[in-house]
Amino acid sequence: MITRSYMLIVATLLSINMLYAQQNVEVKKLSLLEAISYGKQNNATIKNARLDELSSKKSVNELLANGLPQANAELSYNHNIDIPVTPLPDFITPSVIGANQAYFGLTPTKQFVPGTPVPVQFGQKNSATASLTIGQLLFDGTFFLGVKAAKEYVKLSTLTTRKSEIDVETDVTKAYYFVLINEERLIQVNKNIGLLEKSLSDLRETYKAGLVEKIEVDRLELSYSNAKIQRDQLKDGITISYQVLKLNMGAKASDSLILTEKLSNLSDQLKPNYDLTGGDYNKRIEYQMAEQGLLLNKLDRKRYLTGYLPTITAFASIGKNTFSTNFSDLGNQWFPSTIVGGKLSLPVFDGFRKHAQTQKASIAIQKTENLKKNLENAIELERYSAKTTYLRTNEQVNAQKQNVELAEQIYYRAQLKLKEGVSSSTELLLAETDLKNAQTSYLSAMYDLMIAQINVRKSIGY
Repeated sequence: MITRSYMLIVATLLSINMLYAQQNVEVKKLSLLEAISYGKQNNATIKNARLDELSSKKSVNELLANGLPQANAELSYNHNIDIPVTPLPDFITPSVIGANQAYFGLTPTKQFVPGTPVPVQFGQKNSATASLTIGQLLFDGTFFLGVKAAKEYVKLSTLTTRKSEIDVETDVTKAYYFVLINEERLIQVNKNIGLLEKSLSDLRETYKAGLVEKIEVDRLELSYSNAKIQRDQLKDGITISYQVLKLNMGAKASDSLILTEKLSNLSDQLKPNYDLTGGDYNKRIEYQMAEQGLLLNKLDRKRYLTGYLPTITAFASIGKNTFSTNFSDLGNQWFPSTIVGGKLSLPVFDGFRKHAQTQKASIAIQKTENLKKNLENAIELERYSAKTTYLRTNEQVNAQKQNVELAEQIYYRAQLKLKEGVSSSTELLLAETDLKNAQTSYLSAMYDLMIAQINVRKSIGY
């Protein structure tokens, strides 16, 4: 009785947990554009890129703060356990000896040695200081160039974010297409299994009538079993492809996705209205990033050159001091202290450090220009490859589509001949294999065409 009650409690708890888990599974119905939009908002790479962009903007604010007034308040207290002693020349004793001799005729009992210092204590046991110091940068060439460079770096961070968005859009689109292709494959496999079931049913009746041998039925049974195994494997593949799509979108693995697009609808949109003959390099985000990097290198070189200019700063300090022998008397009287001033720093000789830094910056500029030219050649090659692949796969899709139609006609004729008893199951199995190969080749060509379209868009520039 105790065991049954325990099992009932466990079963109830498991049911509650399963119900709770189902309630927390979010079901998302997404078109392709919605999946891309979701990915741009939730993908971890894009989130980090946006955080880097925000961080670069904060760096600008941090740099600008150096050009604003800098104010520091300070309150200090000192207690002299031993008041500092300062040796001073003895200018009092000679005067006293001289006065005693002149007026009283007295002579010292001990010979006075000139030059002997006298220890004197200066200061009090307790002291305190309260001050406010304000500094202002008036001129610094490297500061103004640094601010400009920081703002240009923000633009580079923005371009990096945009590139991350393009990459995520590409990955989500490819994953979305792959799910649709696999689901279409599953539809074709189920359709073929249905045809095999009908052929197998007809052949069994023919076998019962004694018109065919048992081996004919066994061959079809084997093909039917293999088709069901293929269907199970394809279902696993679809599950994995959904997980890949979720990963690229930034969705949770436990979320349930329902794709609202149909492969037939998307295939009608595979003819891009783009000029396949070429385009502007500046439309490519990588080229924009290369130009921005070149601009930053030039600003870096200019920053080292402005390092030869002087730096001018101004400052002001307002404070008060208080002294006392006893701590309880500290603060009874304050003595003001006010200072204003300026500072001009002019670099004279730094051991040719800035000269070497300027040369290194010039070398970085040359390297970036070389990379930029190489990128132009790479873009041209990518455009040519994308255009060629797209045109070729477009032809292959049309040819594979005709092959599927022809393979279906051959299969139906073989099925009819088997039913009428004028052919063997071998002919039907060969026709079925040709049909599966044609369907697989067609869907593969369709996926290649979709990927080729993405590559064309990317080569020209989104």
